[in-house]
Amino acid sequence: MATAFENNDVAIEQWKLRRTLQYLSRLRGRSTSLITLVVPAQSQLSRTTTLLTEETGLAVNIKSPQTRHNVQQALAAAQGRLRLYTQNTLPPNGLVIYTGIVYENDQHRETKISICLTPLVPVQQGLYRCETHFITDFLQQQLNSNLNDADTRQYGIIVIDGSGTLLARIDDQNGSTVLKRFQVSLPKKHGRGGQSAPRFERLRREAIHNYLSKVAENARSAFLHNGQTNLSGFIISGSANLKQDLVRSDLLGAQIQNKILRLVDVSYGGDNGLHETLRLCSDLFNDIKLTQERELLEGVFQQIHLSSTANDGQLISYAVGVDETQAVFNDDSNLIDRLILDENLSSKRFVYQKRNQTEQIVLIADDEISAQAKLKRLVKETTTNDYECIEQENFLDYLTEHYKQLNINLYLVTDRSPEGKQFQMGFGGCIALLRYPIPSCIFDNDNQDNESDVYDDY
Repeated sequence: MATAFENNDVAIEQWKLRRTLQYLSRLRGRSTSLITLVVPAQSQLSRTTTLLTEETGLAVNIKSPQTRHNVQQALAAAQGRLRLYTQNTLPPNGLVIYTGIVYENDQHRETKISICLTPLVPVQQGLYRCETHFITDFLQQQLNSNLNDADTRQYGIIVIDGSGTLLARIDDQNGSTVLKRFQVSLPKKHGRGGQSAPRFERLRREAIHNYLSKVAENARSAFLHNGQTNLSGFIISGSANLKQDLVRSDLLGAQIQNKILRLVDVSYGGDNGLHETLRLCSDLFNDIKLTQERELLEGVFQQIHLSSTANDGQLISYAVGVDETQAVFNDDSNLIDRLILDENLSSKRFVYQKRNQTEQIVLIADDEISAQAKLKRLVKETTTNDYECIEQENFLDYLTEHYKQLNINLYLVTDRSPEGKQFQMGFGGCIALLRYPIPSCIFDNDNQDNESDVYDDY
């Protein structure tokens, strides 16, 4: 497990950029007043400053008062963001600024947006756009560019058995992606003899040949583009002899046939066969994120099992779920060595403060109603009117911003593997591994009252 996620900081930064782009791409303005400003790498900052000054002068000619006001506000916000940088402090990859006033239909309110992003690779061309939406396509392309990188390893997988076939691709960026699947009903072997036996066998062999031809046709369609493929190799797996028959038939064509790396025997077909294939061929996929996630979670599950059986539950070296993790934060945040989170974790971090007091109460809950209920049980008061929520933030966003200050090794995993689904469904998408065992009584009060409402000013 120590070798998994060697470039985890880079993965977290990419996740943060992807999450921000998803948020920005959903935003809309009432008019063409959302500004996208791109400052190219190694450019003169004064040119961009002059451009914004000129656009501010032109904005007074906009006829609609509301649009004019929104554009002027967005330009002022962009100028304010730009003043935070000098020519020497401008990021080497350039700078992307998003400003404007967006309208949220669900809440019927307007919100000011002012966000600065640093591209993953240097941006060579500047951009100024004032639209009803933000321009995020070029940054999204940078996130997906490694799919087209010649140095990126990608593999094609064919899982074939007597009930159907699954075609998938595995790569560094997205893990395993199912490209196509289809079912088939082949004639079974029979024990009838006589003169009909050769005819039944002939019909069965014809059905198998037609099935293999269909598999080969779909494989060429999925993996070849203009008769060529950029995949590093192919793996063919299955639970019967059909995979050997497919390879011997030469139906796949030279582009696929010459790149077959392995034939793998698996117990199942379909998705289960795909996961088993990935597990049996893990030596090929050591640097692929899905394999790293699986190895990480398998090691975590094993450590939890060993910890649970080693000392009869008197000492514990892990915390499961956001509530137990919060309890550990309350005791000492330095206890946590590794924190594994589902990258789609929706829990939020609420910070409450009582009027005329400085002490802060931090709660982790799914929504504000749950947070209020936890707060009532925690302070043992029937009303919480004296407490004000001074901060509300997605728990995952908070940790990705502060994990270094908290001295935590943070790992984000998906649910694309069986281990990932088990982690999400069975462990609440959150496991904290501690630096040393602590008494399990830290969670006793939570279990007795069916609550885990602890607080800290972390």
